[in-house]
Amino acid sequence: MNELAGAAFLAGMPPAVARQRDILSGMLTVVELEPALRWLELGCSLARGAGDELSDIDCGVGVADDSFDDALALSDRLAAVGGDIRDQMRQVFPGRADRTCWHVHTLYSDGAQLSVVLMPASWRNGRPPGSIALYDADRRLAEPFRPAVADTSADTAREWAYLAWIALGDLVKYLHRGSVWEAYQRLHDARGHVWQLWNVAHQVPFATYGLTALLDEPVVTMPPDVDATVATLDADDIRRAARVLARTLDEVVTAAVPDPPNGFRDWVLELLV
Repeated sequence: MNELAGAAFLAGMPPAVARQRDILSGMLTVVELEPALRWLELGCSLARGAGDELSDIDCGVGVADDSFDDALALSDRLAAVGGDIRDQMRQVFPGRADRTCWHVHTLYSDGAQLSVVLMPASWRNGRPPGSIALYDADRRLAEPFRPAVADTSADTAREWAYLAWIALGDLVKYLHRGSVWEAYQRLHDARGHVWQLWNVAHQVPFATYGLTALLDEPVVTMPPDVDATVATLDADDIRRAARVLARTLDEVVTAAVPDPPNGFRDWVLELLV
């Protein structure tokens, strides 16, 4: 997509996201005029047309490889188009081999938020699902590609099943010790793996992102009885919720994992009787 197409996409954004559109339009102007900025990609809810006035702006920016030492200064120029900045986080992000890139998250005075991942432009050779190329000087985003994180291996799904059963086993241990907060946390941890495994069973892409990935789907179907897995900070209620979650986990694992960890499963179910 060239800059004209990018501008057309921004012009078509609904009034509810006018603030985000204005920031993106300013960023696009900076990118068009700066040779070191090679591509600008918009992702997440705004790219899917599902954003609202509370949506963060999630972007990827490709910086010319020989200019990447200036990435943070370039990021400052991009962030400045949004107006008065209240705070900003700079985070080293995983990259390739022994190289890293940057994630810069900006909070504006009016509460608008801009999340930008900056990487060497050559690292990308395609556009991931759900993303929009607002600017693409070298056509690096011209073709779609499916990143490895979009899919889940059988080994990873089995590992999530192990971790879920282990979390429920820990929950019983903490209840026995009278550590209600720790038991409550492990209930939450186990539920997080249920979301991931449910995604695998229903072929939801980016299953590793759990509930977030599920809610990105056009039609959302929840795991059975998941509402009943929410507990108060009470030992008896946590144990009740854990029993429900164990039944749900058992169903989901059966659907998602060809070789489930039945030893851990049986042990936990005995503990929860």
